[in-house]
Amino acid sequence: MTWDRFTRIFLDKYIPRSQREELRFQFEQLQHGQMSVTDYEARFSELSRHALMIIPTEMERVRRFVAGLHTGIQATMAREVEMGTSYELVVEIAQRIEGVRQRS
Repeated sequence: MTWDRFTRIFLDKYIPRSQREELRFQFEQLQHGQMSVTDYEARFSELSRHALMIIPTEMERVRRFVAGLHTGIQATMAREVEMGTSYELVVEIAQRIEGVRQRS
């Protein structure tokens, strides 16, 4: 059994459908906003468990993550989305960009 399958079975059994739908909606609306990239990534990961149909692949997960970032960071990361960069590396790059912007 894959981790994704186990997660779906577990969530179906222990989290009511109405709550899962609300969490999926929150995921769809999630934006970087006033959060740090680290906080945004933590919330993104937490909510993404309830939106597995929306982000079925690593590439879609990366695309969705970058789409929720501030537009300045998004523009800088367009190449990573197109090149199939891993989710972990995309998060690290976004954190570095945020750090550079905060220091400037």
